[in-house]
Amino acid sequence: MAALLAQTGFQIPTVRRGQEVSGKIISASRNEILVDIGAKSEGIIFGREITAAGDLVSKLAPGDTIEATVVQPENETGQTVLSLRKLTGVKRWAELVEMRDKGNGTEVLAVEINRGGVICEYFGLRGFLPASQLLSAPSKLGELIGKRLTVVPIEVDQATNRLIFSQKRPDKKDLEKVIKTLAKVKIGDKFSGVVTAILPFGIFVEIDVDKSTTSGKSTTSTTGSKTSSNVTARDTRGTLDARDALSKIEGLVHISEISWEKIEEPTKMFSVGQEVEVMVIAKDLETGRLNLSIKQLGEDPFAEASAQYAKEQKVKGTVSKVTPFGVFVMLESPDGGASGIEGLVHISKIPPNMDFSVGQEIECEIESVDTASRRISLSPIAKEKPVLYR
Repeated sequence: MAALLAQTGFQIPTVRRGQEVSGKIISASRNEILVDIGAKSEGIIFGREITAAGDLVSKLAPGDTIEATVVQPENETGQTVLSLRKLTGVKRWAELVEMRDKGNGTEVLAVEINRGGVICEYFGLRGFLPASQLLSAPSKLGELIGKRLTVVPIEVDQATNRLIFSQKRPDKKDLEKVIKTLAKVKIGDKFSGVVTAILPFGIFVEIDVDKSTTSGKSTTSTTGSKTSSNVTARDTRGTLDARDALSKIEGLVHISEISWEKIEEPTKMFSVGQEVEVMVIAKDLETGRLNLSIKQLGEDPFAEASAQYAKEQKVKGTVSKVTPFGVFVMLESPDGGASGIEGLVHISKIPPNMDFSVGQEIECEIESVDTASRRISLSPIAKEKPVLYR
């Protein structure tokens, strides 16, 4: 049989973990779905995958074409285990966008307490419900864990995995007041604010729009309102105050705007109530959203440090990280000190006979310096000729 297949040139495709595949449903039940993906065995979807996508699975029938992701190329019975998480994820995000646009509510499960609010789950997607957006906050937020809460999505961004809920349904007058307040803020204005919530994707900071540090002037607002979305009006104790409600609003410092260097966990850098300096980088007068930045208050250190490097320059450095796509090298400055700048030796530039390990000192040649993308590309300098030239 193998010889006959070889003669025809037919090849059975193989699959790998994480690969996206398309196939036709062979059979579908409440317990499992069998899919023909063109491999040596059928694909199977079962267990938690069926439960997580229950409403979607109920509409599937034999002959339907679906997209899935390979979880296990081959299980103990020879089948390829598949996941519908990507398909269901796309569907869930689309549902949330529609709910946000229409102002419709949905139920979520409170699963964890975070600084400044509650982490909630919607069909496997996690979002944040700020304490300021609760209709009635309990004495301890922990009392909400395990309860189902009715909320409205107010921030939905699949690209940044940002999902914010609210129990408050803002009326048109409230939103108009927020927008009027936000109109006072200009792009580039700087403020001293207070951290009100810390999330995996960034931090919320409350600022007083009448106390910009840009010009050094300070005034006090005497009018008030309630607010919506990620822009909320409240005093420093988190309670509404008619005297300064129009003055204080919250904005988001996305994780990418915290520092020029890569940040993994904002929770390790900030605490609720901490004072921080921020700059306004964007605002949306239709939705009342305010975006802030911490890193743009200072110059990018990469731009200054990278100025001492040029194309074809020979440099020394220490391997800081080895990845499947290349080797990161912490460069030594021309004066012999630490530069704090990393360069990348792409895997395509590494000869077959060269191996690297973290902490190893190597010599490289700079191929390019890209300040816009904050990237220095390197190629290793071989101390020995490759074996094939000997």
